[in-house]
Amino acid sequence: MADQVVIGVDVGTGSVRAGVFTLDGVMLGTASSPILEFHPKADFYEQSSENIWDRAGDVVRGALAEAGVTADAVVGISFDATCSLVVLDTAGKPLTVSETGEAERNVIVWRDHRAIDQVNRINAGGYDVLQYVGGIMSPEQEPPKLLWIKENLPKTWQKVGKFFDLADFMVYRATGADLRSLCTNVCKWTYLGHESRWDLTFFDAIGLGDLFDADKVTSDVAPMGEKAGVLSAEAAAHLGLTTKTAVGVG
Repeated sequence: MADQVVIGVDVGTGSVRAGVFTLDGVMLGTASSPILEFHPKADFYEQSSENIWDRAGDVVRGALAEAGVTADAVVGISFDATCSLVVLDTAGKPLTVSETGEAERNVIVWRDHRAIDQVNRINAGGYDVLQYVGGIMSPEQEPPKLLWIKENLPKTWQKVGKFFDLADFMVYRATGADLRSLCTNVCKWTYLGHESRWDLTFFDAIGLGDLFDADKVTSDVAPMGEKAGVLSAEAAAHLGLTTKTAVGVG
């Protein structure tokens, strides 16, 4: 049995997967569990961050069991995920992104294309930040999704406490630390990694100037793999691990 192992958790479109690995990359065990997806109409795809987090607990425990290692052997864990947008209220609870109004549906999935009008308007602006995302933005990136929420679900916008990319939400839920991934925020949100800043003039111009109010989105951005903290007591209990386990930025 390995003395020290790490765990990787991958949140895909239809399932959450976990793998247990030795420090030199040998896989010892895996587990997978399906997650819910709601498809209320064409171009709309929604998920539940609570359902995803619940299934993460299942697969981490399952992968540990298959690997035959104890929680004390796990020195680190990290998460990756699809380009999906998670919305929480000021109490950290799920806040709806759905026209149904159901709070459980608080994730706009990466493949959701509800924000076509919004992304077309953004692309028509020819903003400088677009040169870092291939010249045009996709409706699967976060700014058009955010603008859709602001324009179509004003009650949700008024109650927002945090917006997260899904991978960053997983790290936040695991640690309580709101530290964002450089990869996630450069590729999906237009963070200027080479200058370590957001282009606030871009967000003002597209109508999202208030996005950064009250730390809905922060400027605390770190490279992938940097230590975000350790598992909180609640997260450790949920995942079947210990509070000594380091959590890496995803």
